Amino acid sequence: MKVLFLGRFASGHAPRIVARLTTAPDTEILADDTDRARLAPALAEADAVVGLEWRAGFPPAPRLRLLQCIATGVDRMDLAAVPRGVSVCNTLGHETPIAEYVIMTMLNLTHRLFQTVLSFRAGSWEASLQGGGTRHGELLGQTVGIVGYGGIGREVARRAAPFGVRLLAANRSPVEDAGPVERVYPLAELDRMLPECDVVVIAAALAPETKGLIDARRIALMKPGALLINIARGQIVDEEALYAALRDGRLGGAAIDVWWRYPTPAEPQTRPSRFPFHELPNVLMTPHSSSYTEGTAERRFAAITGNIDRLARGEPLINVVTTT
Repeated sequence: MKVLFLGRFASGHAPRIVARLTTAPDTEILADDTDRARLAPALAEADAVVGLEWRAGFPPAPRLRLLQCIATGVDRMDLAAVPRGVSVCNTLGHETPIAEYVIMTMLNLTHRLFQTVLSFRAGSWEASLQGGGTRHGELLGQTVGIVGYGGIGREVARRAAPFGVRLLAANRSPVEDAGPVERVYPLAELDRMLPECDVVVIAAALAPETKGLIDARRIALMKPGALLINIARGQIVDEEALYAALRDGRLGGAAIDVWWRYPTPAEPQTRPSRFPFHELPNVLMTPHSSSYTEGTAERRFAAITGNIDRLARGEPLINVVTTT
């Protein structure tokens, strides 16, 4: 059996993955998936490919049985172009740090911690009783709405509940066990949930029905001064509408970890948006790093090696997104 690590990201992690294998497949590392001279023969012999992308126009892969995404989202894979009979699998393990990030930023925004620290370091007492500034908030009694009640959404709810918040969720599919969430709305009824929320957490997968889901109309449905935290995909939220709502004070603040633009070889330092979110004092910006922990890496590497070993032994795969 031959395993191909395809693309810069997969290639960079290949040694740690290979070191965990209990089987001994033939492995090949190809960082540049545009190198047709190497790509064609590598795909012709590959039983499994580990990577982030699959594009229409790739050379034939007649032996391919497993396309293992090294991350959770498979939105960079053209599933229609994947050969027939191939299992496309993703990997999880990121729920804990992302849920911690949500709680951290929710507390930060509610207590205006970042702004208070900066202003006090600059010499201002405005954020205190002595300075006569406006009082900051607290989570107790707030309503938190989670859009997408999968693994991440559930971990957010479990961690948020002890703060005394009211929890709501909206999900594409029915939910049997809502856990600490008071009510789960069908995604089609999201408009009923949003006006109740002081905080809206975007944790849904990017799909045709979620792309552009949080548009200008839905942002207008949220409470004045509400907070928005997006750890899912940038394309779920209307970029211009969110910027305008934050700039004009319609929303109280946002924490954004996922973006509309990402670095490319041609533009390695590109701005993450065509709008200057970095100029807004009520926005916490991070470079898609909420899950970037050693714990996540260890859990993902274990899952990927587990699937390669299962394929070699002819056992059922885990985390199957689809079989083409």
